[in-house]
Amino acid sequence: MLRFLLISFFILLLNVSAAFAIEDKAAPANTGITSIVEKALGKGVKIIRMDSPAKSRIEGLSQIRVWIETAYGETPVLFYLADDGRFYLAGSIYDAQGNNLTRLDVGTTKPRYIPESDMDLNKDYIVGDKDAPVKAVLWIGADAYSRGLFEAFYKLYGKNKNKIALYIKFFPKSVPDTEKMEASTCFRGEALTKALQIIYDANPAWGSKEDVAAFRKTGNAGACNDELVHRDLKLAETLRLPPHPVAFVNGVMLIEQPTKENIARLAGTELQ
Repeated sequence: MLRFLLISFFILLLNVSAAFAIEDKAAPANTGITSIVEKALGKGVKIIRMDSPAKSRIEGLSQIRVWIETAYGETPVLFYLADDGRFYLAGSIYDAQGNNLTRLDVGTTKPRYIPESDMDLNKDYIVGDKDAPVKAVLWIGADAYSRGLFEAFYKLYGKNKNKIALYIKFFPKSVPDTEKMEASTCFRGEALTKALQIIYDANPAWGSKEDVAAFRKTGNAGACNDELVHRDLKLAETLRLPPHPVAFVNGVMLIEQPTKENIARLAGTELQ
């Protein structure tokens, strides 16, 4: 007798023979699970591939790992199939001790790779040597999460200036933040890092048109490029980036915390 708890964000338990009675008997073997995935995750879900059914931790159920395309890369989702082939089950299975068995077995997302050429890197907004072996592309705005991402990478850059170059892409999420990032384009190189730090350190009430105008004047008026911010926003939409600040290391999206260890692993380079 099965002894487990089923607590899930979605549960889809279908009688397969009834649900797919109208399908052509000559249809591919994965026709049923494809329909189940669409019902569970939405009609627009893009299935990349499916692994062969494998033994699960639950007696009477096999598991099928389905890889779907997300903004973060190739993300695995586990579906279960009754051994008699009559039912599919989608969701998270917990044992009586509260362990999420599905999470233990599902695997991890394979992060997206986007060639640096597709990200249209601008040499005017680079910190470090363009020939550095580790190229980090920071899609950031003026918000607190952007601050954390920028400061983590800039701290690491400070200890590895011979290895890391930081490219800044402008990715604000609100009109006030857009105005601040437009002003930050008036600064380049190390001056840009100082300008970003001023924005991040500013009082939350800072950011009126007068504040931003005065901030601009401390930069290089000839360097200002408001249009670049809007081009970067459009490019982010084209690239289908997540709706929050994000970093790439040598073209690979960082989907974990921006620690030295995680960044070094993506870079394939030892960092201080």
